[in-house]
Parts: sequence; structure tokens; C-alpha cells
Amino acid sequence: MESGGSGGGGPPGDRRPPKDVRALLHMCMEVQNEDKKEQENVAQPMPEERRQWLENAITDLTFSPVERMKACLQILTSPDSDDKKIIAAIEETAEWCETIDFASDFYKIGGYPVIKVLLKHKTPEVRWRTLDLIAILVQNHPFCQVKALEENWLTLMLDILDKDEDPNVKIKALYAISCLSRDNVEAQKIFERHDGFSVLMRAMQTDIEKLRIKAAFMLSALCAKRPDFKDVMCDTGMIDQLVGVLSEEHNSFHEHNLSALLAIVTDHQRAIEECQRPELELEKKLQERIKFLKDKDEFRVIPSLI
Repeated sequence: MESGGSGGGGPPGDRRPPKDVRALLHMCMEVQNEDKKEQENVAQPMPEERRQWLENAITDLTFSPVERMKACLQILTSPDSDDKKIIAAIEETAEWCETIDFASDFYKIGGYPVIKVLLKHKTPEVRWRTLDLIAILVQNHPFCQVKALEENWLTLMLDILDKDEDPNVKIKALYAISCLSRDNVEAQKIFERHDGFSVLMRAMQTDIEKLRIKAAFMLSALCAKRPDFKDVMCDTGMIDQLVGVLSEEHNSFHEHNLSALLAIVTDHQRAIEECQRPELELEKKLQERIKFLKDKDEFRVIPSLI
């Protein structure tokens, strides 16, 4: 998610209040530079609009991040909040939660039950921004990961990835699932137990190229983290799926598809034997692919300079 940030151009009213002293100083310097340009280095009283903005920025800096998140939660739970207010509240909460301590505080002030409600919101943007918030909360944060699993977020997100009709929601769901499960053994167990590999397979069967690429990347990452998952992939027909993609017209997904296939067969005899099944015709497909790509500059690998 692209953060709103505290800097940037535009009038002072368009800037979000800073989160720390460094951001405040940066914004003050921006305002000072703008004043110099406008006044052509002639000393003038500070315009009322800029003076008011600076006072507000300093006041906002004294606000507690927890209090700000509580204010956002009030917006998120109010029946009078429209989509615009809800989205803005999710964005601000996400910015605060990029700091690990504040991410923990979000749970402690009762933010997690609200997440479940937002995941079912009728507006796709609310859903995908909520999933983006989940990714921020759980990424490299063991405490939030444990609490997220207790709230059953992983199974909810697998269902969203599988059934939601909005492409952006699906993509963000996969992103959040990856952030929660890639370094968490308990999450990986839940992922396997709830047929996560079949969900990944169906994601790679969609026509959403970005989703297909991310699904293949997650598959490769899981093979690296958990080699024992390769048997599960064989059981679910993942190799048949990956080999079948090679029969499609060449596209950018093929590179990631082959990387996933390579990750499965590396140091895994059963997967190698699966690939050697005559009906898959894998060798033939690979030879055809090599011939197709030969002498095409756009597919040429440039050796690294030594």
C-alpha cells in the first residue's frame, strides 16, 4: 500500500500531520522553501494559512498514536461512516501499525474483531485495504501472528482468495496470507490443513496474471522453507497443473511457473518421477519452449559481468 506520508507537494491543507519530529522538521522546511519562492527572499509575515497549519502540525505531533488508532476504530465501527471515511481510517491505522509497537497496541485496544467485519464489507476497496493492513500487522511480528491465528484470519483469507470476485482483493489476500505464513510453522500447518495448496492451484488457474505470479512465488518459497510440503504438492496434482501451463501461449507467467516446478523437483525423487510420466510429455514441451524462445532477444539471458 502506498502510504499517504507527511511530505509532498500541494497546499498545507493537503498534507497529513507528521508522525514524529523528523517528519515535522521536514514539512517545516518544505513550507519555508515555498515561502521563499513566493516572497522572492523578501521578509514578510507568515501567511495566516501557513501559520495555522504549523500550529495544527505541532498540536497533532503531541497526540498519542494509540489515541489516533482509537479514533480510527470509532470511525470504522460507526454506522454513520461512509466508504471514504472508512478507507481513510484504515490507511491511517496502517501507517501507525508499520511501527511494531503500535501494531501490538492495535490488538490491545480491540482492533482485531473489527478486521473480521471489514473483510466482509460490500466495497472491494475496503476489503483489499483491510487485507493490506493485515499484512502490515503480521509481517515479521510474532505476537501479531499468534493473535491473528487465534482470530482465524488465515482460514478467512484463504476463503477470500478462493471466492472473492474482485482481482485486487484476491491479490491482497494472497499477499497477507504469505506475510502470515511464510515464517510461521503453526500458520503453515493451518494452511496445509485447510487445503491451502488447492487454493493456490486455483489462483494459478485464474486469468489474473499478477495473482498467478504471486501464487507461483509463494509456492516456491514454501518449497524452500518446508521441503516436506513437496509430497503434499504431488498429492494435490500440483505438478500436473504446472506442466499443463506450458501448453499455453507463452507469457510472462511461464518463467515463474517453471521456477515453481524446479523448486518442487529439487532434491525430491518422487516429484522427479511424477514429471517423467509419459502422459505429461514434459521433455517435449520443454524442447518446444526452448525452440520457440531461441534467438528472441527479449528472452535472452545476459550473463553477469565478472
